[in-house]
Amino acid sequence: MTRLLPLLLITAGTASAEDWRKLIASGQLKLATPALEKACAMEQPGSDSCYYLARNYYALTEYEAARKAFDRILAGAPAGRVSRGAALNYAALGRDEDAERHFRKAVELGADDARVDLGAFVFRQGRIAEAAKILEAAVQATPESARANLESGRVLLQLGQLEAAAKRLEKAAQRSPSDWNAHLLRGRAYERWGGDADAERELQLGEAGWRRKQP
Repeated sequence: MTRLLPLLLITAGTASAEDWRKLIASGQLKLATPALEKACAMEQPGSDSCYYLARNYYALTEYEAARKAFDRILAGAPAGRVSRGAALNYAALGRDEDAERHFRKAVELGADDARVDLGAFVFRQGRIAEAAKILEAAVQATPESARANLESGRVLLQLGQLEAAAKRLEKAAQRSPSDWNAHLLRGRAYERWGGDADAERELQLGEAGWRRKQP
């Protein structure tokens, strides 16, 4: 009966935004969109419903619709998670200047993982030394973060700092054993560092994980 209640209220025309959100099926992004649009329309632009709607558009690769949704929220009181979402969406649109501006705003507002996002973004821009500094700060702030260690290790590997890279990638693999990318990068670090046995083991783990991820 609990699961049927939101549907009954919606049918009766008395549903709240929360009732609409409860209709969203996990992983059913296309089915979720109309419910989120309805919930967002019933609330303020900065609400959870509007944020989830923007994220849903992004997950569906409807980047222009997501941009408009994020911009409506940001026109009010900006929040770190919204700035981070907007940054990821602008990056997907290829609007690098806007993406970096929002990544930096997300870091300023203390959004989770925003510093790692910024470091990875700057690295993709080819600004490797700058990325190394940003990601070092990310690791210092969240030393147990698998992703911070992974991205830092990736950059250190590119810079040829093999021992430091291997340590960061080891931490990433320990924190997220199923992350095949961490194993592959760690294997490449060991390979260049001269640890052939360790390199072979990690590369095999990474390649096996990669194959499992393929359709």
